[in-house]
Amino acid sequence: MEVGGIWGNFYWLCLWIMRMAYLNILWGLFTLLGLIVIGFTPATVAMFRVIRKWLKKETEIPIFETFWSTYKEEFLKSNIFTIIIVTIGLILLVDLSFLGSITEHPIYPLLLSGLFLCGFIYLVLILYIFPLYVNYNLSRWLYIKYAILIGLTNLHYTITMMIVISGLYYLFMRIPGLIPFFSISTTGLVIMGISYLSFKNLDKKRNMENQQAKNSTT
Repeated sequence: MEVGGIWGNFYWLCLWIMRMAYLNILWGLFTLLGLIVIGFTPATVAMFRVIRKWLKKETEIPIFETFWSTYKEEFLKSNIFTIIIVTIGLILLVDLSFLGSITEHPIYPLLLSGLFLCGFIYLVLILYIFPLYVNYNLSRWLYIKYAILIGLTNLHYTITMMIVISGLYYLFMRIPGLIPFFSISTTGLVIMGISYLSFKNLDKKRNMENQQAKNSTT
């Protein structure tokens, strides 16, 4: 029997708080299982896959089984992405270190602006790569390409995502006791939720274009 009214809303709230805490703990445990370095990415992919299913209203899925099967399935493949993404980040850090040695050069402001732009694009890549990864089946480089393109062509979503994540960061710094239970899962929910909206709009636009192309040929 379903509970309605105030108690129904309270039950619903408690249920989702428990789900988010459980998912956060699973992420931490499986990240440690992979000794952090090789456990971080598959655990993150598994978390995003669970959240995606929730957003698709598959709320009754077995959380642990879904997480564990995804973790095993994506362990090797997702860690290859880690190498690629970390390598790009290291290149940016090397470039930043190099710029620090030529601060007096006339071209320094131009190079610094270019590096900041690259850094912003890299941040966009980080934000969209996991949601894209669990939503579509693409080649490695297409994931990177589309993560950047979708993030830059949907700047209103991207900026909203950054603002909300900044707000969460402030909250967790003010209440550190929330970090072990909600820091990663709630951040993942924000990223996946906003990305999912942009993906749905993209798919809708693509379907409309295909329909228009089909109509024009008839």
